[in-house]
Amino acid sequence: MADVTQSFAATFVDELAVQGVEFACVSPGSRSAPIAMALQRHPRIKVLVHIDERCGSFFAVGLGKASGKPAVVLSTSGTAAAEFHAAVVEASYSRTPLIVLTADRPPELQGVGANQAIDQHHLYGSAPRWFFDPGVPVEVPNAARLWRRLAARAVAEAASGPVHLNLPFREPLVGPPGEIPSAEGAPAQSATRGRILPSQAQVASLASALQRAQRPLVVAGELRDGERLAPALHRLGLPVLAEPTSQLRRAETGPVVESYEALLRAGWSLQHGPDLVLRLGATPTSRVLNRWLAAAAAPTFLVDPDHAWRDQDQVATNVLACEPQPLLEALPPVDRSAWREQWISAGKRAAAAIAATLVSTPLHEGHVVKALANRMPDPGSLFIGSSMPIRAADSFWPPARPAQRFFANRGASGIDGLVSSGLGVATARNPAPTVLLLGDLSLYHDMNGLWALTRHGIRATLIVCDNNGGGVFNFLPQAEHHDVFEEIFATPLGLDLSQVARLYGLVYSPVVDRSGLEPAIADAIAAPTPTMVVVRMKREDSVTGHRLCWEAAASALKS
Repeated sequence: MADVTQSFAATFVDELAVQGVEFACVSPGSRSAPIAMALQRHPRIKVLVHIDERCGSFFAVGLGKASGKPAVVLSTSGTAAAEFHAAVVEASYSRTPLIVLTADRPPELQGVGANQAIDQHHLYGSAPRWFFDPGVPVEVPNAARLWRRLAARAVAEAASGPVHLNLPFREPLVGPPGEIPSAEGAPAQSATRGRILPSQAQVASLASALQRAQRPLVVAGELRDGERLAPALHRLGLPVLAEPTSQLRRAETGPVVESYEALLRAGWSLQHGPDLVLRLGATPTSRVLNRWLAAAAAPTFLVDPDHAWRDQDQVATNVLACEPQPLLEALPPVDRSAWREQWISAGKRAAAAIAATLVSTPLHEGHVVKALANRMPDPGSLFIGSSMPIRAADSFWPPARPAQRFFANRGASGIDGLVSSGLGVATARNPAPTVLLLGDLSLYHDMNGLWALTRHGIRATLIVCDNNGGGVFNFLPQAEHHDVFEEIFATPLGLDLSQVARLYGLVYSPVVDRSGLEPAIADAIAAPTPTMVVVRMKREDSVTGHRLCWEAAASALKS
């Protein structure tokens, strides 16, 4: 039995490599030994060991986001497999390639109280694009072809989200010492997925609507390869409201509106509502933007090649199930120069007013974003944490430089696994430097992920906005309930983050005022050793600072 098990593992893993898999995140365990050993021995697959399965799975998500290829994540049976669930959900909702391999007990050890045996069939519910359990490896005619086809299909199915293969193994799980099994058979068939091209009717419908519209807007949420759309949008010539993770907040896109959230918070936006909206990518992060679009109730064309119906306010009047790039390239330019210049000019006035206000406001996330934007390398990658960091980046990040890329876990928008996902991005994007911008709660939630930094020699810088708790809640109505707010919403940690840095071998760089912020970030990015820049701020100062910025922008727009 050991021979067929080892042959299956070696052949299956070899086909993963043939199909383009480059990384595998492996957590230690006995039942997963056949696959783990085959992965470690394969010359074309880099194995990254993670003691914590949750860290490993989110690390694999980061690899997939940054590379566009599925990474493998492997666990032994039992609750170890359950630790992957949150990452599988994020991969599903963010359309991130991921191959989940869970080792399992054989059928005779299921439902009989055997150790470490749980029901792993469809363990992740509806999140995987494909689930399959091939059963215990057995010798059958053309076995190698079957095993290779299983791996090839897993890679193909994972192109737009996670797949889950549950692999039961009988003992013995390893062969004799010194005996290394070889892969069998020829490579399996290649399965590729082409783009969904727009129909002539789709192009004609959107082109006609744009020509009739007098106040059309483009709104861009998170996009994996959004920079490819920049030339077409530049030629189209419409004002673009693009969040950083769209990869379109850059000069190459053309009429990108700076500080658009400030415009929407001001009375200026009441007189500048759109009469047509073209939406690209995921639902925007900004609540202010979503509410404004819902109130405008303009005809909305949602480009959605994955049929995901990402329209939370149900305002889309036309859903175009096609790839955005060929659609945009087929559209004629729209001459709405006066309308475009109103948005561009207003955005510049708002951005200037905010920049002037930051000089005197208490230290808050806006200062961190501006300082990081000034020092962010090009090329370089920024992984942005959920809650306050992603909102601050949306509010304060200026147009990016050409080779900068932005990543976040916005599929399910959780704060779990953010350290690991960011380090996965850093590994896939090496040698370009990577920065992780996180809150203190997000850091705490995935502190185990820091272990991978020194273990795998990852080049990354962490910038932590430490407001001793969940600062995003201070902006919500819950903050007015003073009798319960601090304990059940703000949840102050009271941690000394210098000890966290020391535990995981990072250089600790504290910042307590605006003057020290930019030098600390510059030094950390240039340092040969991973550095944690911790920016201490008060949650109430964040609320005050944001309010003053919005008020300054509103005043500038009235003048």
